[in-house]
Amino acid sequence: MKKIDAFWEQRNFNKKVLEVELDDDDSNDSLNDLADDYSSYDYIVAKVPKCRMDLVHGLEESGFRFMETQLEMTMNLLKIEETSRFTKAISEQIQFQTIETIECLEELLSNIDKDLFVTDRVSLDPVLGTDLAHMRYHNWIRDGFLSGNALIIEATFKSQKIGFFYFLKRKDKTLDAVLVSVYKKVRRKAIGLSFLEEIRSWLANEGYTRVNTKVSTNNLEALRANLFVSFEIREIYYILRKVTR
Repeated sequence: MKKIDAFWEQRNFNKKVLEVELDDDDSNDSLNDLADDYSSYDYIVAKVPKCRMDLVHGLEESGFRFMETQLEMTMNLLKIEETSRFTKAISEQIQFQTIETIECLEELLSNIDKDLFVTDRVSLDPVLGTDLAHMRYHNWIRDGFLSGNALIIEATFKSQKIGFFYFLKRKDKTLDAVLVSVYKKVRRKAIGLSFLEEIRSWLANEGYTRVNTKVSTNNLEALRANLFVSFEIREIYYILRKVTR
């Protein structure tokens, strides 16, 4: 069991948050180690390995509630497939611009509607909700930009801004895709798959070798799209949370 004091969530949730990562060596007896944390933290998130329903049930007996199944996915940019003929006509017209100034960043953030991300566990949690999730994602992107360790890209199609990518840079030219979405105004316009396919080629041409991401099974559209563009599922986790006060 690994415990992480998620101090960065204080400004987002106005709660003291603990993140708990359980592993295959943990048993239900291990959950007793959380007893003292119930009085120290307002909100506790637990991450449980796949197939460990004994731990899921043990957490539920302690007042945790299931929120989502999380898939960790990866894509090797050195082995990407050719763009699909069904999306190629649109893909070739998509262009990308990296966000380099605070003015461009704020303009990008203004295009992220409050209901753009509504399937993640924060948006769906009745004690948190969509407004807090929206603020949280804005804070993530700003923090990444200010850290200098982010790659933030906005996409255009026929001069119209259609979406964005927020990556964090890791070692060996690897990226973590933290947030990715087309903007609400272009959803349902058959752009999303082309948007994802084209960024693969752009990243590969920039010398990046791999992209990792996490997808909630609450977001079936994102899961289907990621599988379509050659992401592979690496791990599966169950996410639960407990509100103590």
